[in-house]
Amino acid sequence: MSQVYSQSQQLNELFSSTEVGAEGLEISRGTVVFEQGSAAEHVYFIHHGQVRLYQIGADGSERLVEILGPGQWFGCAALSDRTAHVSQAVAATQAQVSRVPAEKLLEYASRNPAAAVQLIKNLANAVQSAREEAARLVFQDCNSRLVDAMIRFSHSVAATEQGGEVVLHLTHEQLAQAVGAARETISLALTEMRHRNLVRTGRNRLIFNRDSIRSFVGNGNGHAVAPNIG
Repeated sequence: MSQVYSQSQQLNELFSSTEVGAEGLEISRGTVVFEQGSAAEHVYFIHHGQVRLYQIGADGSERLVEILGPGQWFGCAALSDRTAHVSQAVAATQAQVSRVPAEKLLEYASRNPAAAVQLIKNLANAVQSAREEAARLVFQDCNSRLVDAMIRFSHSVAATEQGGEVVLHLTHEQLAQAVGAARETISLALTEMRHRNLVRTGRNRLIFNRDSIRSFVGNGNGHAVAPNIG
């Protein structure tokens, strides 16, 4: 725990430093921090609140990619050779963030090995997570992806712990975006999970035990509820 706290503190100090040209911003809920395809010139660090990243398809459909909270940063396209963001960032709540010019951050990292190591580790973790997510989309069926997404987001700022259960604040539509399936397919699967007492649903929330929902795919019966859309 101390290691996680230390890393969070190091990132907070890095992205708050005047040496990297950090600019504090207060953004309201629903604010688009940057559009997909917009110029990638800054990276952002979250001090308070929740930001969600979406990928927009050619037909205008959205896919929920990440749910980010305090101590996390985004906008890594600005650190690459890309000239544009490949996702859209939207504030899901009122949030406080630092906006840092990518050029100044890279210059600072080149002079400070500890900062460079921290950035490399974070980017490596992001790459690993992206590859794991890509593998799920290719190799897992819909129900497996649904359970994985619920468990993954249960560790995000979109969830709260309630005894031995998780309260996940997501709509069926948002969960479908994350899984890469139709909302109707996800709603059907969640209805079956509810009938098996694996999940309870409320207004824009799901309540479940992480270990229990694994049985939805662990016993092999889930495939009949939501077909494999690979």
